[in-house]
Amino acid sequence: MGTSTGSGVTHARADRRERGLALLIVLWIIVAAALIVSAFSATVRSGVSFVGSEVQLTKTQALLDAGAEIAAARLIDEEKDRAWVPDGSRHRISFAGSQLSIGIRDASGRIDLNKADKKLLMGLLRQFASSEVKAARLRDLILQARGRASANKTAKAMQANSSSGDVEVGANAPTEIPAFIDVAQLRGVPGVTPELYRAIAPFLTVYSGDGRVDAAAAPDEVLMSIPGMTQGDIEKLRAAAKAPDEDHDVRGDIAQSAGAYLAEEPGPAYLVTVDVLRPGAERAASAVYVVAPGLDGAAPYRLIAKRPVGSVPLSGAS
Repeated sequence: MGTSTGSGVTHARADRRERGLALLIVLWIIVAAALIVSAFSATVRSGVSFVGSEVQLTKTQALLDAGAEIAAARLIDEEKDRAWVPDGSRHRISFAGSQLSIGIRDASGRIDLNKADKKLLMGLLRQFASSEVKAARLRDLILQARGRASANKTAKAMQANSSSGDVEVGANAPTEIPAFIDVAQLRGVPGVTPELYRAIAPFLTVYSGDGRVDAAAAPDEVLMSIPGMTQGDIEKLRAAAKAPDEDHDVRGDIAQSAGAYLAEEPGPAYLVTVDVLRPGAERAASAVYVVAPGLDGAAPYRLIAKRPVGSVPLSGAS
């Protein structure tokens, strides 16, 4: 009797352990299934979010490109009342459910790193460098870079013509590669700190026609870089720009040394800044395009370069 009772109790305990183990396994299976479902849901949400971001990015890029097309069309518009003046002023238009803020500025309203006269370069650098000596050193480094680029071009031209015995730089000379193809390369010049670069970059370009300055599109800092230019001269130029139809030769009133640095006509390249303003957004997507109208008969204008700026505060996009 005692043995039978003990055996029954043992079997009962074993059964309870087995049921407990089975319950634990079931619980683990349920937990694992829940984790798998949760992970799958998170993956799906992430995928949907990624696709949504890609779609949004594509739409934004299309809007930026559309803004550049609109600017180019307004720049070359033969109807004077519709054409936009390349003075940097902003134009806001509604397009595809978004607001576009577009500005056009003549690239010759800046100082060209590749073509500007050394006195013109010095005039700008001394406004921002900590001393006259540092400004002169930076100017010389820029001129040295330009000299190396010119020497390389001459050497390649001589090599290209050597097979025919002609060592002159002639029609077979390779296309010139400038010392600076982008203003951002200035950051690699010794002595150009991030602070100095941020200060002078807005007044520089690599897209002017011949290195002279378009006074109508130039800020005061650029005009004050011109040798012999005075504040009174700048005021006269500003007044003339506001009344371009008046028959008055402003150049005749400006010192001969200063007038030699002023461009006769705007262009050939223009900087187009486009900002996409979305309802409720705190920042605007932005990009800068370089367009050149009338380069050839195959197209009304050419896109020379494009630089995505990323996003800017709405205050900077207005």
